[in-house]
Amino acid sequence: MRTGTATAPRTRPRRRSAALPIAFAALLLTVLPAALALALATPPTARRAAPAGPRLRILGPAQMVFNWSTQACTPTEEPDLPVRAFRDYRGEIQLLLSHYVNFRMIGASLSTLQPECRPVLSSPERSSPRRFEDREWLASLFTSDGRTIWALVHEEYQGNIHRGRCPSGSYYRCWYNSITLARSSDGGRTYVHMKSPRQLVAAPSRPYRQAPGPVGVFTPSNIVTGPDGADYALVRIRDPNGTRGACLLRTRRVGSPTAWRAWTGSGFGGEFTNPYRSPPSGAVDCTPIAPGDIAEMTESLTYNYALGRYLLVGLAPPGPLSVGAKVTGIYFSTSPDLVHWSPRTLVKAAVAAQTYTCGGPSPIAYPSVLDPRSTSRTYATSGGTAFLYFTQFRYSRCRQVADRDLLRVPIEISP
Repeated sequence: MRTGTATAPRTRPRRRSAALPIAFAALLLTVLPAALALALATPPTARRAAPAGPRLRILGPAQMVFNWSTQACTPTEEPDLPVRAFRDYRGEIQLLLSHYVNFRMIGASLSTLQPECRPVLSSPERSSPRRFEDREWLASLFTSDGRTIWALVHEEYQGNIHRGRCPSGSYYRCWYNSITLARSSDGGRTYVHMKSPRQLVAAPSRPYRQAPGPVGVFTPSNIVTGPDGADYALVRIRDPNGTRGACLLRTRRVGSPTAWRAWTGSGFGGEFTNPYRSPPSGAVDCTPIAPGDIAEMTESLTYNYALGRYLLVGLAPPGPLSVGAKVTGIYFSTSPDLVHWSPRTLVKAAVAAQTYTCGGPSPIAYPSVLDPRSTSRTYATSGGTAFLYFTQFRYSRCRQVADRDLLRVPIEISP
């Protein structure tokens, strides 16, 4: 049995009073019709407003966590994915600044972190796409002891940087993405992975070629414990066959790249294959979950004890089922089982890099919830108060520059 894991307890997370007991839920099914009839018979002036749903509210101004202009040791030391953190075996907190050269911040608490100048993982930048080891971002973490850490890796094959691989020279058209697995055996000081291509977890359904836009499997969420005690993560899918959305992965062996399975609509029978070692199927064996409700949100996934539900936070566009203003911004959604999600609710309108206009507000990206009081080694649980971290981009003469700061705001989460 793993103790102090990177996720919630191995049994189904214990619900607090905000969640309805099963017996009480059954009772509601019995009395609801009568209660509804009584409500309709009550004069409008005597009726009470229906209770609001869960809320995620920003409580204060932004706080600087990492200032690129004064703290970065190199231009590539910047937060380029949702930040992840863990408590190591020495009791120190490590927070990853993930980019294709990956760094960390260390301190006694989330409020006292200081950046290190030595990278924990530098990208191999192999020119062959079949190796799945070009540019690598450490994306999500799992550890039971703070010494051995497993990490899902966002791996970008960037054909535009390899001679002859992408005639257009366009980063977006040449972008081919996969998920791989890395490991640290020294408490997060360094990360390595298995010999290529055995580190592969999930890949596009066909081999690399220039495409209209980024294709593949992207941006893993936190790894959390599901209701059945297995480990879960969300990944973003943009497959060449047209499949697009958030894909739910499950495993009972985090350290085995081939043990991850995808949700297919009725169970976890979906298996990603290496398109270079088996005939391309032309399809990805994964059914996106709640596409109208959560869009492609995968940035931050925790089990929230204040809600008694899973909490998903991400940057998303407006949608037909959105609650609140019809704008791009930071949204949240909740789920009892990781498969069924509530319509996303707006937390705060925001400018994304794709919607930035010259002279306008600076874009943000990569929202991530970290609760300093979480008992999970990898902050995979959250409570009634926490911090919402995000990256803010900087521009010069209307062009994005390397300057990216990591900020956080205090938040309140209530049912």
